[in-house]
Amino acid sequence: MKKVRAWLDSRERARVAMTRGTPDRVPVIPQICPPHAIRAAGLSFRETIVDRLRNPEAYDLLVPDCAAAYGVDGFRVWTAAAPQTIVDTGQQALAIDPAAGVPIGRVDFEGGGGVLILPENRRALTEADLEAVEIPDALAVAEGPLLRPLRKAVAKYGKTHFIIGVPGQFTIETLYHVQGMERTLIDIIERPAFIRRWSEQNLKRSLRIAQAMVSAGADALYIGETFGQFLSPDNFRDLCLPYFQEFTAALRPTGAIVYLHMCGRITHLLEAIAETGVDCLEPLDEVGGTRVAEVKARLGAHLALMGGVNTVLLAHGSLEEVRADCIRCVREAAPGGGYILAAGDMLPTETDPEKVKIMCQVARTFGRYWTSEVNG
Repeated sequence: MKKVRAWLDSRERARVAMTRGTPDRVPVIPQICPPHAIRAAGLSFRETIVDRLRNPEAYDLLVPDCAAAYGVDGFRVWTAAAPQTIVDTGQQALAIDPAAGVPIGRVDFEGGGGVLILPENRRALTEADLEAVEIPDALAVAEGPLLRPLRKAVAKYGKTHFIIGVPGQFTIETLYHVQGMERTLIDIIERPAFIRRWSEQNLKRSLRIAQAMVSAGADALYIGETFGQFLSPDNFRDLCLPYFQEFTAALRPTGAIVYLHMCGRITHLLEAIAETGVDCLEPLDEVGGTRVAEVKARLGAHLALMGGVNTVLLAHGSLEEVRADCIRCVREAAPGGGYILAAGDMLPTETDPEKVKIMCQVARTFGRYWTSEVNG
């Protein structure tokens, strides 16, 4: 067994685990998103979702404050969003194009709390869209409003928590948000060259933001590809792997940790994922068919792992079922180090706060590396 690093603070504990080391105990980073933070804070759910879209600056610390209240080790911070015009009739809430005065999307109350483009507004991306991808000036990113939430989080929690910046995705899933799933799946077959050029442009943008985030105090960076479960190994190596490799190579000199989010069933891609250069793989989606024990056996010597706690149990299971599942994850993934306890995707909105507290309890008891529980 690797040497145990004893009595670490949250930042160092998460850093050691995400680089396949053995900290004093398993860290906890539940993957809190704004909708859950709103529920946990006792705010009016629908009204706050809408108000956050209208006045995003007022909610810059919503997730960090929620994470700190739970006592977890780290949290994610997104780039600043622009205020949106939202009309809420009580039956539906729509985002309005302020120039044209027409609806362009609907508010997603059941998912991440953002805006989903209306089906009638989905369209195939074109060469004009490719040319319009903005590559921001590095200094403008570092000093501009885009990193406002991160600067606030670092100022308040930078000495006590592991802070993860989200610089924006840059591979296939970025097409889905505009085109929809069907068109994007067709493009994988019919327009791979366009996807490559699109990813190249978006990679340049994400890299500028990521480098600024590191300079501003982010400890790690989140990148991802939710389409991974739909890709063959050949598709992944062609359309995703080169861009992940370029991202990680560019960030390596900064010392920042990079982790990759790929949900769903991705066991057919594990060996290719090991070639991306990332430090950690997340979320180990048990519900989708990616088993923690299998990933540990196949990738544990190459990457740290984060996640695995059954999201259905987090949303609808009993407290004891969640406790048992957290213990299972720790026993399967923590031996030898390199494991962070987290949900098997984003923490479900309706998760009882007591279940998050149970995750922390399991990490502090079963997740201690000098106890027999972790070591099997």
